[in-house]
Amino acid sequence: MASSNPSSTPTDPHILGNAHRDKGLLNEAEQMYTQALAEREAKLGPEHASTIDTVNNLGVIYCRKGRLDEAEQMYTRALAGRENDLGSEHTATLDTVNNLAIVYCLQGQVDKSEKIFLRVLSGRGKQLGENHASTIDTLNNLGNLYIAQKKLNKAETIYLQVLARKETLEGDDDVATLNTANNLGNLYYSQREFDKAKQMYTRALAGTEKAFGKGHPLTVETLNSLGKLYNARGNLGMPERMYLRALDGAAKDLGPDHPSTSETVTNLVDLYCANGRMDMARQLQERWLRM
Repeated sequence: MASSNPSSTPTDPHILGNAHRDKGLLNEAEQMYTQALAEREAKLGPEHASTIDTVNNLGVIYCRKGRLDEAEQMYTRALAGRENDLGSEHTATLDTVNNLAIVYCLQGQVDKSEKIFLRVLSGRGKQLGENHASTIDTLNNLGNLYIAQKKLNKAETIYLQVLARKETLEGDDDVATLNTANNLGNLYYSQREFDKAKQMYTRALAGTEKAFGKGHPLTVETLNSLGKLYNARGNLGMPERMYLRALDGAAKDLGPDHPSTSETVTNLVDLYCANGRMDMARQLQERWLRM
């Protein structure tokens, strides 16, 4: 997370980096942050708070681009700087600790990641309150980590807490609330608790379609999840219906190259092949190639 710098101007490469990052232009953001880092190190020194802000933001870009070792280096440097300047419990310090925990999780260092998430959760709870959005996000990250560790009972407990807090803070139709409902659906599906899974998926679907439309990525994801659920339960006709709804929304709003569109096509082709409908599978593949 970037700290504001009162002396920054709209032409400051750090500010331009933030703008590119917020638009998802990662290469451009990396270029601007790299330039800003060199300038701030030269003018302000390597330990100045503004320099450390740029180090942290460069870590964000590396993480989003999957360059995890480089992200870890940036976050480790930013953490040392912020702890020295602000203390270990400052919210900006905890932001960097949280970023580092995410990197460790993505690297497969789940035990290390868990300890750090617990530190962030405790610190944010004290500094911001249990129902602050940042505290809830950390709790959600911990639930995701427990999924990765196959600690499904712990994950369920965490997700239920997150869902209740997000409902109170954001409302029933907020994307964060609906995403948590979808996560719970995935958890119940993996445990073959199909009734609970269907309840969560149906709730998430109703909310996303109402709030964001048929082509929103979460709507498409939930329709695909429902298709898989109905297929696992042997509900004839329902999987195809869900996948076709997902494909209709994804093709119109996300485009043929979006991962959600590709996933939906794959699910439909697999379904047709499993049911011996090879002509339908071929027609769908040909149609998708022409999109």
